[in-house]
Amino acid sequence: MAAPVEIDDSEMNSPWRLPYTVDTLFELPETDLRFEVLEGKLIVSPPPTPAHNAAADRIGRRLFPLLPLEVEPLTNSAVRLPNGDGPVPDLMITTAIPSEYPRGVPAALVHTIFEVVSPSNAVTDRVTKTRLYAEAGIPCYWRVEQRRWKEHFGPVPAIVVRLRGEDGEWQQTIAPAGTETELPVVVDAEATIVTCR
Repeated sequence: MAAPVEIDDSEMNSPWRLPYTVDTLFELPETDLRFEVLEGKLIVSPPPTPAHNAAADRIGRRLFPLLPLEVEPLTNSAVRLPNGDGPVPDLMITTAIPSEYPRGVPAALVHTIFEVVSPSNAVTDRVTKTRLYAEAGIPCYWRVEQRRWKEHFGPVPAIVVRLRGEDGEWQQTIAPAGTETELPVVVDAEATIVTCR
């Protein structure tokens, strides 16, 4: 279950005081747990389940042949948001050269983000990350829902895609299991879109 790590605020000289930033992620010891920084808080999640990983892998395999050569699909890498946060999406599409950004890819170089929603972090993926990614200017956000939720009672899994239009407004598409739908993937700063079925 995802939960913020509680700290003792009396230790004001400690490097572990709020707010945490994306840099905190690179000071932590290696572990099987997954860490992110959201809204200045360090969030700890258990390792993803095999079903979670399989969903992310299927998307990656589907997208890879569609991507231009200069575009990188990265898994489980931190995104360096302008507010200092560091979410770690399941998959991102970036024009960054990974070796140039070992401590998180700047949000300006991230064009599409993919999150597979787990029961323990559903509100975070549906609400918090949707808002943070939009505020950071990331133009496309895919959410893979493995269970029904209040906006969708149809077949699952379902993919929810939020795309910022040329007018700055967000458009949302829900593609339930069993349907063939063309879904947008932004692949560069010029907002080039490839379509995934």
